[in-house]
Amino acid sequence: MKFGKQLEEYELPEWKGYYLPYKLLKRKLEDLSARTDTPRSQGSHSGRVGGSALEGEEAYTEADWLRTVEEEAMRIGDFVDRGIHGLEQQLKDLEKMIEGLQSGRHIEESIDENAPTDEEASFLELRVLQAVGRVSEGVQRLRLFAELNHAALYKILKKHDKQLVSKEGLSEAFPRLVKATRLNETGRFDALDRDLKKLSSASSKTEDIDASPEVARLIAGLGRTGVVGLTVQPASHRSELVLSFFLGSSVALFLAIGVLLCLPEKSPKTFSEAYFLTPIPVFRVVFSFLLILWCMGAVAKICDQSDVNHMFILNVDPRCRVTPEFFFARAATLTTLWILIFGMYVVDYKWKILPTVWAREGYNKRASFHFVLYPVLLLLLTIVGSLAPSTICRQRYKLAVLRSVKRTALAPLFAVDFADNMVGDVMTSIAKPLEDVPAAVCYLLSHHPQEEELVERFVTSGDTCSDTTHRWVVPLLAGMPFFFRAGQCVRRYRDTKECRHLWNLGKYLCSLLVVIVSRMDNTAMLVSVSTVATVYAFLWDVGLDWGLGARELMPGNSAEARNVDGESPKLSQKNGLRQRHFPRKVYWLCSLVDLVARSTWVFTLMPTSLVTGNIVIRVILVSVMSSVEIVRRSMWAVLRIEYEQLSNASGFRALLWVPSKLNTAPERRPSKARFAQAKGLDGEAAACQAGITQRYQMR
Repeated sequence: MKFGKQLEEYELPEWKGYYLPYKLLKRKLEDLSARTDTPRSQGSHSGRVGGSALEGEEAYTEADWLRTVEEEAMRIGDFVDRGIHGLEQQLKDLEKMIEGLQSGRHIEESIDENAPTDEEASFLELRVLQAVGRVSEGVQRLRLFAELNHAALYKILKKHDKQLVSKEGLSEAFPRLVKATRLNETGRFDALDRDLKKLSSASSKTEDIDASPEVARLIAGLGRTGVVGLTVQPASHRSELVLSFFLGSSVALFLAIGVLLCLPEKSPKTFSEAYFLTPIPVFRVVFSFLLILWCMGAVAKICDQSDVNHMFILNVDPRCRVTPEFFFARAATLTTLWILIFGMYVVDYKWKILPTVWAREGYNKRASFHFVLYPVLLLLLTIVGSLAPSTICRQRYKLAVLRSVKRTALAPLFAVDFADNMVGDVMTSIAKPLEDVPAAVCYLLSHHPQEEELVERFVTSGDTCSDTTHRWVVPLLAGMPFFFRAGQCVRRYRDTKECRHLWNLGKYLCSLLVVIVSRMDNTAMLVSVSTVATVYAFLWDVGLDWGLGARELMPGNSAEARNVDGESPKLSQKNGLRQRHFPRKVYWLCSLVDLVARSTWVFTLMPTSLVTGNIVIRVILVSVMSSVEIVRRSMWAVLRIEYEQLSNASGFRALLWVPSKLNTAPERRPSKARFAQAKGLDGEAAACQAGITQRYQMR
């Protein structure tokens, strides 16, 4: 296998672009060799190369090529140095954490007040081993990065000597660059491995065991780290392919259903839009649940890729092996079933595929008892698919989620941790899906086939429920999440005596007021209360939940500033402030999306009959608004967890330090830009070259 292909195979995807640009260097080297009319004399690398350059054109010379190799090598050496420095800092933090565990300080300051002390102490030890595993993974990755670039540097300089008939590459440039970049000094990684092994043996679960961090993790039941050997795990690659296939198929099937809905139906005289749409609440409840699964997987995936340790922040059992791929797999399977069953229902009702059953007792000749079987079958399959046993997501993890929901519902009686806080916030975003629950129950328990009275009721109110249900049950379900969240704010104020929890309580009381006012016939009051609640919630999201201010949003501030030595913002702290994980434009975009989504949120808490009388538009509106709010909450969750990791803003954690992955290097100028210069360096590159020369002298 050619080395260029081998290099691509072994490159880590998230570090792609930081490796030696072997192919570009090889291509420019071939151009230099092709333009050379006669073999060069040994040792000469100055002046113009080749006589084929047009008159007046500044040709790219061998000196420029060697200078580019030198710059790339120094950049890689700096990358490795910064990575080792970051790993050493994490090891120091881990040592402090272990000392605290051994002295019993952090056991007394239990992170999760709802868990027994012994269980929490065990979890803390597992988290220490988990953090050791992450650092160990970082050491492996950085070692592989250094070794691969070491080999790439040798291969490209060897090719230089062969193409240009020279010995300067391997005899002069290679030893000098290797010494300057320290790519051959494996002792630095061996020292880190020894420190990690020492920390692994400090846990009571692996006490007096002479084993590597990987073995210690396996003994404690934590599983393996993310990187095995030189390449990305094949299982992960296969799961991405399967997910891509499901996503593509789902989009195609959704488009096919859209075409079916637009096609003319059979026997328009008996076709009824209202009758056709009556089971929509059941389909919509299942769709909302599937969207939540998709969003949970997306949140976990983004957190993983952005070095936001959501598992640690949410106080999840460290032995839990539920990955984003698990959520995606379940969501993809159930989404396929949803599309299949809903498509069958559309085809059956519009074109009368199956014979009608008890049609005389229904709305018209097309009414049939068997139409209710489609939503019933979908509901049963969704329940079975969600509760089916799994070796990855064990029942105790599902029960833990239910216990968190219970504590949220009884918030004043239970202390609130960050996970319960997140559960409460997520529940406030499923107000409209909760309103669909009584509508779905009313449809399933109503007469089948649907009678004229039920169809007329659907036309009037959007479902087949009675006026009593709309007056009492629906507002109660819509307001309960805000009531639960308000209870959590009361408990937080009682425990911390911080006034900001009272301000947070005011936000949820405003939302409760929107639910109440939306049931009245006073449009002016509804608009006023909804506007106040929307602005209140938006400002709280951006300022308090995400911690975004002028530093993060305004250009010229230090949110994205880097140290003078080029250190990554994730490795550094400027002015005592932790650096954020996302670019400034992401925060601006999320703030804009949050404002727009918050503005549409008011429609999810008012009767759709106030907006439009067209039943099809009403169904689409409710479905879109419910989906928008779920997606908005998912976006909110990523930034909320990120800010909690950086600042411990709400004071949920006794430990501020969070184990993180090996940080990446700062963004660099693409290598293609270097080759775009015909000869020499511009002012910025010249300054960089001067810095490289100075570093050579210092070394």
